[in-house]
Amino acid sequence: MSLKKITDKFVERAERGRHYDHGIPGFGVYIGATKKSYFIEYPIRLAWGSQVRRFTFAEHGMPAPDGETWTAEKARCEAERLRELIKDGKDPLEERKRLEDERRKLMATVADLAAAWLAEDQAEHRSLKEHRRIVERYILPEIGHLRVREVEKRHILRLLESISERGKRGMAGHTFDRLRRMFRWGVARGWSEHDPTEGLERPSPKKKPPRVLKDDELVTVWRAAERIGFPYGHIIRLLILTGCRREEIGGLCWSEVHDLDGTDPRIELEGDRTKTGEPHIVPLSGPAVDILKDCPRAGGAYVFGRNGRYSFQGWSRAKRRLDARVAELAGAPLKEWCVHDLRRACATGLQRLGVRLEVTEAVLGHVSGTRGGIVGLYQCYRYERERRQALAEWAEKITTLVRGPEAKGTRSTISDGRRPRDVGTPNAGTSAPPAPAPVSVSPPRLSLVPGTTDRKGPLALPVGVGSNGELVIGDPPAGAP
Repeated sequence: MSLKKITDKFVERAERGRHYDHGIPGFGVYIGATKKSYFIEYPIRLAWGSQVRRFTFAEHGMPAPDGETWTAEKARCEAERLRELIKDGKDPLEERKRLEDERRKLMATVADLAAAWLAEDQAEHRSLKEHRRIVERYILPEIGHLRVREVEKRHILRLLESISERGKRGMAGHTFDRLRRMFRWGVARGWSEHDPTEGLERPSPKKKPPRVLKDDELVTVWRAAERIGFPYGHIIRLLILTGCRREEIGGLCWSEVHDLDGTDPRIELEGDRTKTGEPHIVPLSGPAVDILKDCPRAGGAYVFGRNGRYSFQGWSRAKRRLDARVAELAGAPLKEWCVHDLRRACATGLQRLGVRLEVTEAVLGHVSGTRGGIVGLYQCYRYERERRQALAEWAEKITTLVRGPEAKGTRSTISDGRRPRDVGTPNAGTSAPPAPAPVSVSPPRLSLVPGTTDRKGPLALPVGVGSNGELVIGDPPAGAP
């Protein structure tokens, strides 16, 4: 391989192929059919050894970054600069990528930043779908065209005000949360030198008193859900019976449902499916089991999604349908309520039934209150038996509210939208089963053995219950010793 000094004259007359300069190690020019390119070769260390990397940095006769034209002499100067980088342990190829990335970020828009943030930082986040929806619906239409480095506080405030003016102050707060996380992520990675959300207060909706559905409202919602049917009607009734969060039931998979035909029917949720990040077991009452058995099996993984391939979608539209049916049954729309109020209704109902606070928190899957702090570290009992009993009592309460006192204790009375079967009247054309023979029952009494009284022999006292519910012990029978 002959080495010659690379000059403009040499480049113009050289034959096709790769030629190296004798003065700068690794510097050369490639003469092709249509263009002439300058390059430099240098060794790099890899995990399995070393390798020679060829870095093409200029094309003869084309504009350079400073506006001048690439010549052999200019290429020699650039090659010497690159050699200094190599001596300092830097890779010219990686350096060019870094500079290109900086130039790209310098010109990047908010839309570019949002795409990178969603793809690189939020790809594995369980709320990715909601993040993308807020970005595409609220952020990009307003500031997506702006360069990231040009966004100022006034742009953020204008965006949040436009959302609040539409009566969505709560959504303005959610949008601010995404903006703050996105810009902080961008600043940490060189997209911008400042965070335009810094120093701004998060918009917060006006606090409303907790909404607890009354018994008659809960009954109306239940009956409206029966009319709507699968899938949303089934979801609503399961939310009432279990106290679960919306997404826990809407995203329910058949693999999470266990022992529907056994003695321990339950839903088992992994930590990535709960708000707290901890696994959660939901005992299923009889009516809840019947609702799940009434769900068609489409062959997919999900219980309520379209064709079983997705979790349930279209919450807002389904809620509007339910509200319309509720208004039809009640004669007027209910006072404003949301699906999460069903969870609050379950918690309040358990409280009214006398369920202990720690059991209610276990039913709801809370990790606060009685299970927070040091208690949660050392007291690991999960109240599984108590939770099942509590939800069974709650289901019986709902049964009584929806079908009346005569339905109390029957499992299938609220399983679906069909009329409950009359379990007390025999079918036409069949004879009633014979009545059981009467059983003789002795009146209750309290027996006292000798030595526990001042009498010499045993003593039997009649026992009864007074009108006020207190235990009443009668006088000794006549002739007792």
